[in-house]
Amino acid sequence: MTRMQSPAGGRVVRIVGIVLTVTLGVPFLFFVWMALNSRFGGGTGDPHGYVLIFGTFLALLAGLALAFVVPLIFGSGRRGTAYPVSLVAYLVIAAGLIAALLTA
Repeated sequence: MTRMQSPAGGRVVRIVGIVLTVTLGVPFLFFVWMALNSRFGGGTGDPHGYVLIFGTFLALLAGLALAFVVPLIFGSGRRGTAYPVSLVAYLVIAAGLIAALLTA
């Protein structure tokens, strides 16, 4: 027997998705900013590159979690399309971060 999801249950999933997206998105943006600022800032704030290394690593972890959480914001009908789009966007951002790390 199949169970249909109630409209209230769908709203709960979307609200949880929004909360998780914000909870994971803010640190993700902060880590990306730290890594890219360390790479392209030109200052002496990161002479050994630790901020770039750990910022990139933490941004990749937070971004991966975020890629799986963002599609929860969408309704169940569009969620199947949102997952591949979210993962492709993550791969593009991850490639850019890794390129910035390796070319430093």
